Amino acid sequence: MSSPDVIVVGAGAIGAATAYELARRGARVTLLERSHVAAGCSYGNAGLISPSHTEALANPAALRDGIAWLARRDSPFHLRPRLSLLPWLARFGAASLSGRSAAATATLRALTAVSLEAHEALARAGLPTSFARLGILSVYESEPAFAAARTRARDLSDTRVLAPEAARALEPALGPDIAGAILHEREAHCDPGDFTTALVEGARALGAEVHTGVETLSLRRCNGRVVELQTSAGALRPGAIVLAAGAWTKALAAQAGVHVALEGGKGYHLELAAGEPPPPRLPMFLEEARVTATPLAGRLRFTGTLELAGLDQRIDPIRLEAIGRAARRVLALSPQVQPPRIWRGLRPCAPDGLPIVGRADGIANLYLATGHAMLGIALAPVTGEIVADLVTGASPRHDIERFAPSRFRRVRQAMTNHVRTGGRS
Repeated sequence: MSSPDVIVVGAGAIGAATAYELARRGARVTLLERSHVAAGCSYGNAGLISPSHTEALANPAALRDGIAWLARRDSPFHLRPRLSLLPWLARFGAASLSGRSAAATATLRALTAVSLEAHEALARAGLPTSFARLGILSVYESEPAFAAARTRARDLSDTRVLAPEAARALEPALGPDIAGAILHEREAHCDPGDFTTALVEGARALGAEVHTGVETLSLRRCNGRVVELQTSAGALRPGAIVLAAGAWTKALAAQAGVHVALEGGKGYHLELAAGEPPPPRLPMFLEEARVTATPLAGRLRFTGTLELAGLDQRIDPIRLEAIGRAARRVLALSPQVQPPRIWRGLRPCAPDGLPIVGRADGIANLYLATGHAMLGIALAPVTGEIVADLVTGASPRHDIERFAPSRFRRVRQAMTNHVRTGGRS
């Protein structure tokens, strides 16, 4: 391989969008992927692009429920206690305070709304991303939850509140025991695998080199720059590097002396082949169960749970069964339905619930694009634009200060100063 101007490490949704946008602007790009395109959590994503449901991972409810659910392996949120997780949890707790969480959620919702339009623009440009703006249905099983949702919907535009009969008329796949639903009419979805592949092929058509089965082994830093990437296919000396390797970005960045507060959040999906009864037409949130259902070509995908497990990819059948139970309740699937296809993957989760996007502190040519948790597909187009702005020296079109990788260094420095001064300011 020749040494490119920009190396992008990771061909998930974020890396693919970044490579595409850089290539579109004329950069000489090489995209490296240790496995195959969309091999990780980008493939298994629900594929929903939903500003109304975008929320910072760190929030008061997550903190409260997470503590209550510690002893339940079938809960929507679970963690495996270990000493190495404590610093991440401390930051998570601080970010879950209502004021901080509300500000983070507002930032994410605004960015998701921008990214939704960018998704549509990619589809209009002819990329086969499978983007479909059919709306997303929020389905409620209990009357109290539905009543609270009706109240919140008064402040939202482009929503329709549906009583049970109206919900089933709109979506006949719903079962008999629902309390109601809310349709978010302007929201969208796509097939995550199709989306990621379309951007990789779009980047390739614009001149990018794409190398799969090539693992990034190490980074060598000298005089404030990364001067060499050692890969399983040889050494590369790029002008700039973008690390978009999901949950594995932390280990790669550490080789360049960059600390990234990142934790792997394991998620699962179950997929059923389309058959009888007919699958839903609309994607949906099964609200109380915190499970999503996404109709894709020839199959129906149920996605759910978040388990803070580091890089552990073992499958927990109890968590899978919790997703299956929710699917059978809300969509009245037969208990004898064919065995589903099973997937699990690690979402890259930052403790404050915000993506980690920007230039690495103190390294002139190293950029990070990770930490999107469950929002990788939703935020991929706008993230690609942000990274391309930074790498090419353009003025960023979005306020990205809150996404800066240096925010974790600042926290560590503040804690160190606090200890050194004995708590005196």
